[in-house]
Amino acid sequence: MDETARLQGKQIAAYERRGPFWGRLRQFAAVVAFAVGIVGATLVLDTVASFYPGTGVVTSTPAQRPAEATVEDCRRVGPVSGDGFGFWWHCAVTVRTDDGREVRTVVGHSTVTPDDRGEPVEFREVCHGKGNTDCRYGRPAWRIWALALAALGMVRTGLVVLLLILMGVYLLRTVVGVPRYYAWVNRRGRSRRWR
Repeated sequence: MDETARLQGKQIAAYERRGPFWGRLRQFAAVVAFAVGIVGATLVLDTVASFYPGTGVVTSTPAQRPAEATVEDCRRVGPVSGDGFGFWWHCAVTVRTDDGREVRTVVGHSTVTPDDRGEPVEFREVCHGKGNTDCRYGRPAWRIWALALAALGMVRTGLVVLLLILMGVYLLRTVVGVPRYYAWVNRRGRSRRWR
């Protein structure tokens, strides 16, 4: 309790030393830094995820079915895109499944490249949803990659939630000022203890 009060006192003193304008500007700078952190972390994690060429299925159900893809048109995206940092290929492919269906789709993350044109590419198909209508396509890949990718997704979600909470706290401190913020927090804390 004493450590918390000491920390609050230091922050209030630093805020009052700067004055209301500069103190609030500093709090807002933290909000901007957290927003940049969300964008930067998302792009870095998207970049790591883009190296995975598979379908993203971790479990054995639904089953991955063998397929064959023919690469058609490709376009290059980057240096910053939904695939993260760097230049990546998004290619239109025609996928022929074992049951004779032909599906035209676009795959990203350089799963295939223009160099794959002219020869069949070994693919996998995984379908979800009602009537198996939501299908994903990719190259054969170890399930451990998909598991690592799922763990990375949980890390990303946790990090984004943490940074959003910090943005909210610092935005509130920007609007009301640090002394009023801590007065409100301490008042709420005392009222909870008396319940």
